[in-house]
Amino acid sequence: MKRKNDSHPRQYGKEDLGFLDDRMQLLETVREMIDIELERRGVNPEGNPHPGNPPPESMGRTPPDPPPRRTLWQRIVSFFTGCLP
Repeated sequence: MKRKNDSHPRQYGKEDLGFLDDRMQLLETVREMIDIELERRGVNPEGNPHPGNPPPESMGRTPPDPPPRRTLWQRIVSFFTGCLP
C-alpha cells in the first residue's frame, strides 16, 4: 500500500487555520454589529430579553414523584409469570 506524503496535511492545516481565522473575524464583526444595534435600540443585552413576557412562576407546585422502579428480580419474575396461561 502506498504511503501518503507527510507534507500535505501540514499544507491543509495552514489553509484550515486561515479559514478558521477568517471565520472568527467574521463572528467578531457580527457580534460588534449586534452590540451596536442593541445599544442603538436601548436594550440591555444582559437583562431580560422579553420584559413584557416574564417566565411563569412555579406557584408552589412540585412535580409528581416518579413511580417506584422494580428490581431486576421483580422484572424477571413478572416476565415469566406473564407468559403463563
